[in-house]
Amino acid sequence: MGAKTMNMILAIAVAVFMLHGTDAAEYTVGDGLGWTIPPGGAATYAAWAAEHSLVVNDFLIFNFAVGEQDLALVTKEDFDACNTADPLIVFQEPGEFQFLKEGTFYLTCTFAGHCAKGQKIALYFAPTASPSPAPCPSQSQSQSADDADEQYAAVKFVSKKEYGFKKIIPAAIKSL
Repeated sequence: MGAKTMNMILAIAVAVFMLHGTDAAEYTVGDGLGWTIPPGGAATYAAWAAEHSLVVNDFLIFNFAVGEQDLALVTKEDFDACNTADPLIVFQEPGEFQFLKEGTFYLTCTFAGHCAKGQKIALYFAPTASPSPAPCPSQSQSQSADDADEQYAAVKFVSKKEYGFKKIIPAAIKSL
């Protein structure tokens, strides 16, 4: 094979690799346990988060029993204190979530005592173009005062119904 042919094969291989690398992955939070009060406390979900290298546009599935759990996006301060009085947004039904922005997202359950018993998770989403390892979820993300009002399209909720279609609801949330 000539150098020109080898270069063409190499270019195609790199393009295929790059296209494959941009595919969004899909994960079920808690794996078989789902989204519930974990038997091992907060360390259970912290370990799950540490085992997964999440990137922007990945999908996370949160499975839980309606009326027994919910899913709330909260600030870091509320996450640390298990304060669920004023969440940024609450989802009452299980679903699939696509995270569209780099950064750390703090999620918990608003049911009494659930957060304190470990039903909370901090998830860092790295930019899609960055091959570097994700920083520790406890690192704070600074926000400018200009972003303090509202931030749109950070999370997209995809509700999977048994009717064969997906309903997408863009979420408008308070700034993180």
